[in-house]
Amino acid sequence: MSNKEKKGLNTGVYAVVTSIVLAVVLVIMTVFSVATKYTAFSPEKLAQSYVDGVIQTGDGYNAYKVTLVSKNQKYGNFIINAYMSPYVNEEAKQAEFVGTGSEEEQKAIDEVYNTMYSYYSELIKTDGWDNYDAMFDKYFSKLKEVRHSVYGDDYMSTEYMFGALEANVQTYANSLTGTKRVFASDNKTILTEESIGAYQVMFGNMEKVEVEALVDGKKQTVTEEQPVYHLSTETTSCEELSADETKTYIEEFSARIKPYAEYGKAKAEERGLKDDAKEAMIEAYAKLDCAEDIDSVAKVTVEVKDQNSNVVALQELFVVKIGKSWYVDNTNINTSPLYISQGE
Repeated sequence: MSNKEKKGLNTGVYAVVTSIVLAVVLVIMTVFSVATKYTAFSPEKLAQSYVDGVIQTGDGYNAYKVTLVSKNQKYGNFIINAYMSPYVNEEAKQAEFVGTGSEEEQKAIDEVYNTMYSYYSELIKTDGWDNYDAMFDKYFSKLKEVRHSVYGDDYMSTEYMFGALEANVQTYANSLTGTKRVFASDNKTILTEESIGAYQVMFGNMEKVEVEALVDGKKQTVTEEQPVYHLSTETTSCEELSADETKTYIEEFSARIKPYAEYGKAKAEERGLKDDAKEAMIEAYAKLDCAEDIDSVAKVTVEVKDQNSNVVALQELFVVKIGKSWYVDNTNINTSPLYISQGE
């Protein structure tokens, strides 16, 4: 079976920017929520949505919302129970400047986020989101260390950890797409300057576009030449495996996932977790084993093209059907072709 479907995100010149101050309350995890409702019943559309989500902003983090990781548990709960729980310490006294809105607090927030962004960028290169286990474990361990160094306290909450990680995810996206100038409500104070992203440098064509600028002390819309790019995805093939091939695939998936699903107990003991936290971690890993629920498997190929119809990335992936819904098999995928700014 084969099918071709096209989807694109016309980013124009710049993506919407979120300043580092507001990034604390950023919630990116809803990015795929609406799309998932309409793509879960189609292997072609699901695969395309997954690839499109990663290629547009390098967001391998949110991509897991349409994979088997989220089949039997909410993605956020999985992250909390499997990775955050060893570091949560809400009983610890926080630094005196926390919650004051002072310059000292803002400097501390910026220092933590900037330090962690440098680390996050390195993790993308060395481990990548295909190895989310290493990404989460290393990131939160480092965050605890950086928080203590900057704030001088040992406080950690799931909200704080999500805030830092999701801010870094958004900053990485901005580094690819670029950002536009953001004005304060007074229409004259510039909160964030525009920036040129890696994709604009790699693919952009100089075009005249309307942008907001400070003219004679006020915000005005002016026309400037800026690099404009457009990336689109296209499902070029989708072939369902035969009954025998599906049986073999499920056996191979089971062999990959079972050791990992059983890892929760050893990890919980290694981290010194007890009682509810220990059981939650064990269960979080155990729920990753969906081998007995898989009904069908499809192999899908998705192309990524620029505005000149040049193929800039080619992604092959397997999607599995459980009940009426399809999921990306994240245990059998290499998304490095989608991180084109890394030169991989």
